[in-house]
Amino acid sequence: MAATRSLSARIATIETAPWVVPALFALALLLRLAMLVLLPQDPVSDGEWYMVRAAELARGMGYQEAGHPTAFWPVGYPALLAGSMLLFGPGLFGPLLVNLVSVAMILGAIVWLGRALGAGALATRIAFLLYALYPAHIAYVGQPCSETASTAIGMGAFVLLIVGRKRSLALIGAGALFGLATLLRAQMMLFPIGVIVAMLLAFRDFRWRDALRAAVLVHITLAAVVLPWSLRNVAQMGAFVPVSTNGGVALFYGANDRATGDWFAWERTPYWDETVGIPYSQRVAQQVELDRRFKARATQWIAAHPAQWSVLGIRKMVLLWLKDSDAFWSLEKTYPDRSMAWRAVQGVDQLYYMALVGLGLFALGIAVRDRIRGRWERAPLLLLGCMPAFATLTAFGFTGQTRYHYPAMPFLILAAGWILALILRRLAAREPSVRLRPRPV
Repeated sequence: MAATRSLSARIATIETAPWVVPALFALALLLRLAMLVLLPQDPVSDGEWYMVRAAELARGMGYQEAGHPTAFWPVGYPALLAGSMLLFGPGLFGPLLVNLVSVAMILGAIVWLGRALGAGALATRIAFLLYALYPAHIAYVGQPCSETASTAIGMGAFVLLIVGRKRSLALIGAGALFGLATLLRAQMMLFPIGVIVAMLLAFRDFRWRDALRAAVLVHITLAAVVLPWSLRNVAQMGAFVPVSTNGGVALFYGANDRATGDWFAWERTPYWDETVGIPYSQRVAQQVELDRRFKARATQWIAAHPAQWSVLGIRKMVLLWLKDSDAFWSLEKTYPDRSMAWRAVQGVDQLYYMALVGLGLFALGIAVRDRIRGRWERAPLLLLGCMPAFATLTAFGFTGQTRYHYPAMPFLILAAGWILALILRRLAAREPSVRLRPRPV
């Protein structure tokens, strides 16, 4: 009986106490701030490239590489870092502050999304705690890579689309945010239409006419945000490049005789020149033609090997969700003498990650079951599967690099929070209730 009162009291405290959300918010930011202060990381790989491009943008050199205008990677994140450098000076302070602000935005989106989908305060606050403690996303904050910022903006757009699904101004705002997200991650231009279709299944009050109106307003605004960058590419690169020129290379990574489903280092090998006939040293100057040729080679290979490509696609989807180790690359390179410690941390993170994914998928399975049975109460929770499904389909077409599941994790974490809240409530309900003893007559 004491256990019942204790569990019920704790649930009530987590669900209603006004200090819980601020405390969890502070915990999430303090853990990440501690990572930045105690374990500063050297920019490596993508992060190093972003820092160089951002510094050039901040100095007024434009978005270029080796003297040539570039659009190989989307401009959004380097431009965001350049803005932070103009405000706070060169170096990592501004870019890492961008990461912390992005974390705050993700946390706010989790709360807002939990409320919009009817997950409940208990589920939302449990998800808040799960995200605060997530080791991989703590580690990512120390590296100037686009994952954290692009996820924050994408989640903001997603939430605004759902909350304002019948309001024109909100839909225009969602389209603008999706446009910004597209300038950070080109594939995001394809995400809104999938969400709008999913909303037809999740909300009783959302009809085809509402969906058509939302699709038009969101995509027109998205295009208006992206178009100036596309026109810049026409003017400076001589071709209509909507966002970036790396699509062909990315497609070829997952569609050739040597493809493994994951990233593989072949750029500096003779295979590069044999594939497209453009030397690696000319990859920047001839990036538009390079993109075209890689796309052509990849689509030709897919057409010639449809069965092999399909099997490879399944492998890519598995690889996407198999592990969660990419966040620790820069820590391993910055502190190679602590390799044993990083292996231990990765082991803990992998178990934590697997629990989050398992709980999240279980929750989505329950929501799907209830929707099939005609129960609408939990149907909005189906929308938490939009980003995991989108990331999985993207992996099928391109590669299954593990960092590509980053934007899906806050959604799975909220789903995990919901199922844990449901379990806690059922445990509390099954305990014997307190009964008063009858007074003697």
